[in-house]
Amino acid sequence: MPDVLDYLEYREFLKDWFVESKKDNRFTSYRYLGQKTGVDPAWLVRVFQKEGHLNEEALPAFIRLCGFDDRRAEYFRVLYRFCKTKAKSSLSELYCRLMELREMEARVLTSPEFMYFGNWACTALRALIGISENTSDLHAVANHLNPPISQNDARNALEVLKQLKLIEKDGHGGWNITQQIVTTGGEVKSSAVRDFHRRTLELAQESLDRHSIAERDVSSIVFTVDQADIPEFKQRIEDFRRGLLQFAKRSEHANRVYALNVSMFPLSEVVENPSSSDPKEVS
Repeated sequence: MPDVLDYLEYREFLKDWFVESKKDNRFTSYRYLGQKTGVDPAWLVRVFQKEGHLNEEALPAFIRLCGFDDRRAEYFRVLYRFCKTKAKSSLSELYCRLMELREMEARVLTSPEFMYFGNWACTALRALIGISENTSDLHAVANHLNPPISQNDARNALEVLKQLKLIEKDGHGGWNITQQIVTTGGEVKSSAVRDFHRRTLELAQESLDRHSIAERDVSSIVFTVDQADIPEFKQRIEDFRRGLLQFAKRSEHANRVYALNVSMFPLSEVVENPSSSDPKEVS
């Protein structure tokens, strides 16, 4: 069945959903939908042809028929308003909300799956498998990692991915990834995850000498903040990361694996009686 999260026009989704529903249930018809939703069948035809809109009162009935979870139900309601509004200011706000609700579903790793993060090569090799056409020769695939890893490390990384079912056989002697995104589920207290962050930060430092400026972006700023605003800073960083992942997901010709480290940490203790409450960027 089509996923409403893939649509920016609710009527196109409903039309595709209707077509797929008829394949599974021969009794599905405009008359059937009319009986279930209270919408005149003739008007449903016009809606599906984008010649008119549903009344907002009919949305709950369609949400039940489509079997939406809470997130998709909210997306459908926002999408309805997005398609009907003509105010440019409202369009921008509604579009941003749609993008938030499109947040990619991730597989959340739990112990003992944190061994996945025990070696940066596991995450990099998995990403590389995802964009490689021929993965039957593991050594050839691993040779594309930078910095390079040994054949033994590549085999160990592959075993971890297999045990955690993060890859599967592609039927041609190679492998496919089973999930697009993996997360620890927020901040977790795990030595493996700390080691992963530590190693990727080391790789970022090594990148200063290993890669050209055209291939990397390393920058730093030092600024003053109110300690009470730190949660807001962290939320904005999370939104930034999520936005980049959304952009990366849309890439149709991904051909390289990248790591991104965003670091914010204190360089002082809290000053009890600051001379000014105005934030300052000092470098």
